[in-house]
Amino acid sequence: MWWLLLLPLYSCALGVTSKWEDKMENVGNTTGYNVASELLTQALNFSVDPCANFFEFSCGNWIANHPIPSGKFSHSQFGLVSDKVREKMRELLESEEIFGSKSMNALKMIYKRCMDKGERVTARRLLEIIREYGVWPMVEGDDKWRVGDFDLTSLLAHVSEVRGLRTFISVGIHYDIKNSSRYVIASQLGHPPHNGHPNL
Repeated sequence: MWWLLLLPLYSCALGVTSKWEDKMENVGNTTGYNVASELLTQALNFSVDPCANFFEFSCGNWIANHPIPSGKFSHSQFGLVSDKVREKMRELLESEEIFGSKSMNALKMIYKRCMDKGERVTARRLLEIIREYGVWPMVEGDDKWRVGDFDLTSLLAHVSEVRGLRTFISVGIHYDIKNSSRYVIASQLGHPPHNGHPNL
């Protein structure tokens, strides 16, 4: 008679096992899933207690293994992926390979023509802008460079005023994150805007 009491428990156990097996069958095992799980695992810092510092646990190794490159003020996995996609696109567009797709071949032709013209125009305009700030030895040669003629303060002021580039310190007015009904003057490390040189 006692086995009648165990029967529901046994049925539940079978049901749970069956559902678990169904879920296991639906788990992806393709290359993409494997690469993604490996990247996630490499980012984790297992030496940290996630209950004490979840950010360090989830991102610690990624931050340690991916320092911010020089010339950038931020770095992320999205940026890495974007850089890889951009580089791959450039390789395809600049390759000599003839593709089966007419649209791809037309795109390559347009890209090359635009780049050839763009580089010529951009180089000329860039040299004009550089000369507005005085003599640059890398462009004009060392023989024309005069230390006494160079004024760093005036150069930085001009770049900030005319080009809108904040070289050392950027100051702006923002919402106060602690009180959204008021504004605050905030200063931070200067960096060029995302649309740095739209007219070049």
